[in-house]
Amino acid sequence: MAKPKPGKKFKYDLQTVLKVREIKEKKEQEQFARKQRKLFEEQKKEEDIKDNKLNKEDDLRGVFEKGPITDFTKVLTRKAHLEVLKDDLEKQVEKVIEAGKLLEEQRAKLIISMKDRKVMEKHKEKKLVEYDKLMLDLETKFLDEIATQRFIRVKRIDKEREEK
Repeated sequence: MAKPKPGKKFKYDLQTVLKVREIKEKKEQEQFARKQRKLFEEQKKEEDIKDNKLNKEDDLRGVFEKGPITDFTKVLTRKAHLEVLKDDLEKQVEKVIEAGKLLEEQRAKLIISMKDRKVMEKHKEKKLVEYDKLMLDLETKFLDEIATQRFIRVKRIDKEREEK
C-alpha cells in the first residue's frame, strides 16, 4: 500500500476482487436455492407416489375383504399397476438421492465462495486498521511539530523579553 497523504479517504486496492467474490457467492447461493427447490420437488413427487401406492394397496385389500372375487382380471390389473407404482417409487427415490448429492456438492461450493469472500473482507478490515494507525501516526507527528514550533517560538519570545 502506498503511503497515503493526510486527509485522504481510505481506498481499498483490492475492492474489485472483493466485488467479484461477492458476485460469485451470490451466484452460488442462487444455484444452491435452485438445487434445494429441485430436491423439495423430487421429495414431493416421492410422497405423492407413496400416497398413490398406499391408496391402490388399500383398494386391492378392499376388493379381497368384500368377499369372493368374481373378476380375477381386475385383481391382476390392480396388482400390475401396483408393480408399476413400485418401480416408479424406486426411480423417484433414486432421483431424490441424486438431487441430495447435487445439493451437497453445491453447498460445498457455496461454503468455499463464502470463505473466499470472508478472507477478502478480513484483509480489507486489516488494511483499514493499518490505514487508521498510519493516519493517527501522521496526525500525532503533525501535532508534535506544531507543539515544537510553538515551544520554540515561546522560548524565542521569552529570550527576547529577557534581553530587553
